[in-house]
Amino acid sequence: MNKYTKFISPFVFLISLILLISFRSVPSGQLWKEYNVLYVPADSEDSKILTALTKCEIQDAVYLSGQFLPVSLNENSIEISMLRLNYGSKDYEYTTKRKAFFFDKASAYRLYYIPSEYKSKLGDAVQLIESYGIPCVTDTSASYPWLLPLICVLLTAMLLLFVKNKIVFACGAVIPLVYLFSNPFYPVATATCLVLLCLLFAANVWKRRGAVSWLISRRFVPAMLGVSIVCSFAGSIASGFWFIVSACGTGAALLSIYELEKYIRTKRPFVPVFIRPAKSISIFAGKASVTLGVSTAAALLVIALFFLTSTDSVKSRGSKLLLPSSSSIQNDNLPQLEEFYRWNWNVRTAPYKSLNEQSLDNKESVEFQTFTENPDSGIITPHIQTMHYDDSFRREAFDGIDSLKFNSVEKVMKSEGEDFTAGYSALTSSHINLFGIIMMFICVFILLFIYISIIIRKGINK
Repeated sequence: MNKYTKFISPFVFLISLILLISFRSVPSGQLWKEYNVLYVPADSEDSKILTALTKCEIQDAVYLSGQFLPVSLNENSIEISMLRLNYGSKDYEYTTKRKAFFFDKASAYRLYYIPSEYKSKLGDAVQLIESYGIPCVTDTSASYPWLLPLICVLLTAMLLLFVKNKIVFACGAVIPLVYLFSNPFYPVATATCLVLLCLLFAANVWKRRGAVSWLISRRFVPAMLGVSIVCSFAGSIASGFWFIVSACGTGAALLSIYELEKYIRTKRPFVPVFIRPAKSISIFAGKASVTLGVSTAAALLVIALFFLTSTDSVKSRGSKLLLPSSSSIQNDNLPQLEEFYRWNWNVRTAPYKSLNEQSLDNKESVEFQTFTENPDSGIITPHIQTMHYDDSFRREAFDGIDSLKFNSVEKVMKSEGEDFTAGYSALTSSHINLFGIIMMFICVFILLFIYISIIIRKGINK
C-alpha cells in the first residue's frame, strides 16, 4: 500500500482543494429559498422599478401592483360576483392582509420578489434603479466576513514563528485555511483555531519515533480534534461535511510531504536520524504559553467579533429593517397559508350558504344542488354536491397556486413548502445557532483549560 501513497496523496490533496474552492458557501442575507428581495423606499415610483427590471431582462418578478385575486375562477362567475359584494367583509380580508408581504415591518420600504435564477442580473438592476435617483438594496448585499479568515491567517503566521518544522506546518495549514475561506462562519473559525494548534503539535514531533501514539496519548489532542469536528457541524451540516473533506485533504498533504522528504533522503549520501523519541519532545516546542496564548486569543477574538456584530443584529429586530420571510415565529400582520385556504373556501362556498349564517368560516361543509340536462331527452336531473373544508381541500388550493395566471405572492409562499410560517427576519450574514454558540465556547474552554494547566505546572507541556 505504501508504494501507492506517493501517487494517491497528492491527488487527494488537489481534489480536496478544488472541491472546497468550487463549492464555497458564501454568507448571504437571502430570506427565501427561490426568491431574492429587492427593496426601495415606499414612495418610489413603481413604474421606474418595473422598467429597470425589464431592461435588465428580469422576468416573473412578484410585486404589489401585479397582484390580482388568487383564485382560478371565471371573471363572470357567481363566486366572483359574491366576492365583489362582500369584499370588505372580515371573511375576505386575506386579499388586503397579503399586501403586507410587499413592505417591511415599518412600511418604510416596498419589496419586489425576484426569482433566484435572475440573481446574476440583480446587480445591474440595482445600478439602473439608483441611476434614476432611487436608493435600492437587495437581500444578497450581506458582506463577506473577511475578518474570520484574516484572524486564522494571522494565527497561522504567529504559530509559524514558533513551530519546529515550519514546512510541514505551513503545508498542513493550507487546506484548513481554504476550508475557512470557503465556509466563513463563526463555529468554523473556532474549529480551525483548534486544528491549527493540532497541526503545530504534529509538526513539532514530525518523524519522531512513536509520534502518532504519543499525540493520541495526550488526551487533550484527540479531544480538540473531536470538538473541532462537532463545532464544524454546529455551523451547518454542509460545513461539517466539508470539514471531513478538509481533514482528508490535510492528511493527504502531510503524507505528500512525508513521501517527498523520504524521496529526498534517499538521494543523500548521509541521512541524519532523530535519536530522541516523540515522548521526550515538547509538543509545544518549549513555547507553550505563547502558542496557547495566541490560539486562545484568536478563538476569543472570533467570539468577541460575533457578539459585536450580532448585538446590532439583535437590536435591529426592533429598530432596523425587518422583512417578511419564512420564520419560526409567526407574525399576525402577515397572512399564513391557512388564511389563504380559508379565503378560498369562503369564495367558493359563499353562493351556496344561507344568508342567515353568522360567519362564513364557521361552516366546515356545504351541501348544494346542481342540475344536469340530458342532451337526448332534455330531462333535467338534480344532483346533490357536498364540499368539505379538509386536508383534501387545502391540498387542492395549495396545488392550484401554480395555475394562477399571474406572478402571485402565493407562489413565493408556496416555494417555502406546506409548513411555511410567515414572519419577519432581519438581514444578516451570520450562520450560527444556539448550538454553534455553545460549541464556540467549548472550544475556548478547552484552550483555557490547557493554558491554565500549564500555568499550574501539571506537565501538559512535556
